[in-house]
Amino acid sequence: MTTGAGPHWNVSINFAGLLAEIDEDGPAAAVLAGVLRGLDPATELPDEQVIEAAMLYSRLVEPTPDLVPDEVAWAEYADRAARARYGRELIQIHLDHGDIDAHLIQRMELAEQLHAQGCCDEAVRQAEATWRDWINRYDPTGPELRWIMLQFVSMIIACHRIDEAQALRSFAKFELPTSEDPIKAGYDAFIVTVPAMLVHHRPVCARQNSTATAASGLRGVC
Repeated sequence: MTTGAGPHWNVSINFAGLLAEIDEDGPAAAVLAGVLRGLDPATELPDEQVIEAAMLYSRLVEPTPDLVPDEVAWAEYADRAARARYGRELIQIHLDHGDIDAHLIQRMELAEQLHAQGCCDEAVRQAEATWRDWINRYDPTGPELRWIMLQFVSMIIACHRIDEAQALRSFAKFELPTSEDPIKAGYDAFIVTVPAMLVHHRPVCARQNSTATAASGLRGVC
């Protein structure tokens, strides 16, 4: 895991931004490459300055197979890290504004992001808390709640916690949707993604492999 931005980063990012403003994209990218080169997008924590540098660098360069630092890897880092860093702030903003629906939806999105990053325990805690809050607020048989429950179950299944997934389904009294059920089409589409989900999550799963390196780059922020 790398250590994040150094004390010179503000100066370098500001200078690169000024160069970009006058269409000096090559020199601007070179400045940013100098500060990013010592970091690894696959293990870097979601630092605000690193996100800013990665976003600007990705906009300035054309991706090529031998580009160092890797533009594509840093673009992916910027996307993941920004969602992880600012997602919690958005959750609180929705709550402060009294938009409970958006608050709960954003919490579940954060849980999914954490799960994809290998932060399995925190993701499951977040998903369970969101699911229980939704139960307390809405009709437990409504389609929205069933989607929340399916998102929650999918995380548990991906971690191979099959007994827990079955217990949750039983507790929630979840029945397979009939052909007339409004969630039938979505449920069928969801089911076919499960095998790929299991394979994709395996390398980063904290439950299945405690020594796994988070390929998504944000393991360790859990």
